[in-house]
Amino acid sequence: MTDGAPVPEPVEAARRLLADIARPARLLVAVSGGSDSTGLLLALSKTNPPGSGIAILAATVDHGLRPESAAEARAVAAFCGRLGIPHFMRRWEGEKPRTGISAASREARYRLLMEIADETGAAAILTGHTLDDQAETVAMRAARNGGEDNPGLAGMAAAVLLDRRRWLLRPFLATRRADIRAFLARERQGWIDDPSNLNPYYERVRVRGRLAAEERFDAVPLVRAAGRRTALSDAAAQCVHDHVTVRHGVLARLAPSGLGGDPAICRHALSLLAAVLGGRAHALGRDSIGRVMAFLDSGQPGRITAGRVIFDLRREGLYLARENRGLTPLHVGAGETAVWDGRYRIANGSEVEITVGPAAPGREEASTLFPDVPPAVAMRAMAVMPYVEANSLFSPAPGRSPAAGQIRIEPMLAPFDRFLPQFDLNLGSEFAVLLGCDVFPPMPVKDSARKS
Repeated sequence: MTDGAPVPEPVEAARRLLADIARPARLLVAVSGGSDSTGLLLALSKTNPPGSGIAILAATVDHGLRPESAAEARAVAAFCGRLGIPHFMRRWEGEKPRTGISAASREARYRLLMEIADETGAAAILTGHTLDDQAETVAMRAARNGGEDNPGLAGMAAAVLLDRRRWLLRPFLATRRADIRAFLARERQGWIDDPSNLNPYYERVRVRGRLAAEERFDAVPLVRAAGRRTALSDAAAQCVHDHVTVRHGVLARLAPSGLGGDPAICRHALSLLAAVLGGRAHALGRDSIGRVMAFLDSGQPGRITAGRVIFDLRREGLYLARENRGLTPLHVGAGETAVWDGRYRIANGSEVEITVGPAAPGREEASTLFPDVPPAVAMRAMAVMPYVEANSLFSPAPGRSPAAGQIRIEPMLAPFDRFLPQFDLNLGSEFAVLLGCDVFPPMPVKDSARKS
């Protein structure tokens, strides 16, 4: 049972989603055959009348990890056929890793679902994550860090942007699994139970068992944590907008006026700004950002390195740039695309192989690119810019190449390029503007997490 926060029934949750979707739209529902995804597809089919302007599609990813998985995928296809819903199937091919199979499976699932969404023009991918999944996620994160400053206690976001191009929505995130199964029972619709969901080898299964033994789950703290997470990220976005400048995608400056605000806001902004500049997929860890904040609190000019980024505090503000260690040259073949240093996507449209890497900058060049910046800072920033070499020619600035127009160098937002939760949408958008990235596609539904 739950206390406090309202818990919508499956049909009501589906109805709310459809009411908020911008039309016309195609929605791709990920269906494994389990109770949650089966209930989601059935609830959507019952609440989406003909002529609504919304087309429901379904997709199943066969991970090939169990002998019966192919038959289960065919059973889902038959279920979709009975509902009159187009169904698409993909299989995770190739050798499977010996360790980290859960994370690898998740990556493969999202990659294959994205392929189907691209092929069908789906506005969003829908998954059947439930309130039970949310409670388990928060419990696991709290076991690692239960402090209120842990943004992970907000749980999973109801909407996440994948690969900067497709939104993933979780309509059942406030709905209980027991209610979904009761709905399926009333509709006389069965489901498939994955035996891995009972294997205590997995942390989530152990946490699930512990939560099941508790009489009540209070969802109110979770709702409040999500609100705090969103408010903190929005405040950090405003701080970045008001006080941060970024030059040539590599050198950021936080004005002195931005250093005197709320420490929690500054901490959140800097931890993600450092991830962007350092090409890292995650914000600075608790200990790393703690060291940075202690350094800033001292007020003494100097430098500190954290997360591959140098924080250089001077009278005119705080400069941040990628440190110049560990910048490995990258070879990109003709017609290939690759990522250099987690910071740039390189598309080689030329007919020759190119090499992308750093080159020793000249003081005059650095001063030209970064005027009104201390010479040492300018030199450091230029040393981490991408240079392209082909046939012994160099490109001295991002976006230029030996064959003009044939080689594209696009900045990346490492912490947000794969997954951008709606909590951080405004902050991610600020970084995208500062680094010259493409704008994010709008959410296909109203952003309920930001309602007052």
